[in-house]
Amino acid sequence: MSVKDYIATYLEGWRLGNPGYSLAATAPGFYYSDPNTGKILRDDFEDFMSAFKDDAAQLCSGKLPVPFLTYSNVVIDDSETPVTIWCWWCVTGTEFQGAALIKADDTGILSEQIAYFTHLP
Repeated sequence: MSVKDYIATYLEGWRLGNPGYSLAATAPGFYYSDPNTGKILRDDFEDFMSAFKDDAAQLCSGKLPVPFLTYSNVVIDDSETPVTIWCWWCVTGTEFQGAALIKADDTGILSEQIAYFTHLP
């Protein structure tokens, strides 16, 4: 797989809510960083995504939206390695959204760090 293929596969897995698809694109040392749960290692990713989808479904009357995520403003900087991917994501049909910063190289997706968007009180 090329770096572009890894990126496309990883994002498509999230878009569909399919952790196995996303995991297929990850490098052995992959980790996911979530401000609420901390660092999630590759072996714990499927459980994390399952819990994330459960939380999102609660915002949609218990039904998981299809597609699960909608992306906008995907920016890929491949001028150096690792490649940097930035995007805005939203759980489809909700206001649950945020930004993702993803790193990838020729071994796959190395990491993803997310931040949540919320309105100030």
